[in-house]
Amino acid sequence: MLTSKVVQASIASILDSLKRSELDEAKKKIQALTPDVKSERERGSLLAAAGIYASMSKAKVGTMQTWDNARVERAAKSITSSQMADDFDVGYAETLLNYSRLAETSPQTAA
Repeated sequence: MLTSKVVQASIASILDSLKRSELDEAKKKIQALTPDVKSERERGSLLAAAGIYASMSKAKVGTMQTWDNARVERAAKSITSSQMADDFDVGYAETLLNYSRLAETSPQTAA
């Protein structure tokens, strides 16, 4: 079983692959990491990364054309501030924010 730190580093690597629109690489990393994710927070993070991958794989040229960093940030903050949010939700929201920040530095992910 991987440590939480290793899982988070792997998720960061997945997000970097997604930022570079390397969808096959991201898919392989997601599939390889799936059996090693144990905590609810890690599951939420992996699900967010898989959702970003799914959206990008259906879009033209591997980009998320409707990605709006400001909206993503507001949604993630809303999730984490909710009294109903659990570790899964926090992991999901954190991953969306992390990808949003990465996407800001990439000219191909502009809305």
